[in-house]
Amino acid sequence: MKRIYGPSYKLLKILLRENIYLLLGLIILTPIWHYIKEGEEFVVDFLFVKIVVMVVLIFNLPSIIIYWNYYIENKDMAIKIDVQSDNIEITKNGIQKQYKISEIRSSIYHLGIYYENRIDDAKRWKMINSDLAYWDLQFNNGDRYYISNLLIDFLHDEPIVENTKFRFRMFQYIDTSDSKESVELKRVQEENRTEKFVEKFQSKSESELNEILNNRSKYQQEAVRAAEIILRNKNRQ
Repeated sequence: MKRIYGPSYKLLKILLRENIYLLLGLIILTPIWHYIKEGEEFVVDFLFVKIVVMVVLIFNLPSIIIYWNYYIENKDMAIKIDVQSDNIEITKNGIQKQYKISEIRSSIYHLGIYYENRIDDAKRWKMINSDLAYWDLQFNNGDRYYISNLLIDFLHDEPIVENTKFRFRMFQYIDTSDSKESVELKRVQEENRTEKFVEKFQSKSESELNEILNNRSKYQQEAVRAAEIILRNKNRQ
């Protein structure tokens, strides 16, 4: 099935909705809290307005920075994906290129840490910038694209590309660096996460571990690797 993706304002609408909830909360709850604490009616003054403005700006600053970063990266970009015919067409700054999906070397989803709850169910709180995410896509010929979910809303769907990795971050700013140092650091971080998953999965049964292996696309790569390690060790015993 062929899908065509281009810049949309869906995420901006979500951010605006969250801000409306924040403003309504401040406007409604502040007078109630003041009356309970002081025993008198709350009077809106210029100081209150300044405080509200500062709270809203601080609350939105990470999202504003990330959203603008995504917009600059993807404003002149369009994508056509046809999984059945193994084709992916990417247009950026007026230049159109054709690829085979099978020619993808690396596919990484950079998600907010809130979405790591899917892996370990750690009950993390959702933040206003949690739904901002991007896709780091690299092909065998070296071409690399950073595709935010201003273009493709991939948060709640199965990964478009098999063997997609997941990285969870507090601040999902597009990082275009690809130095040896950063690659080595990421490798060490992945090894550390694998060790943590190994410790966490020790109490799981073989059927639970096999469930992880049979549904790799739903789990972080380090979690899958940990399940493989534990099963291998069990078979040796």
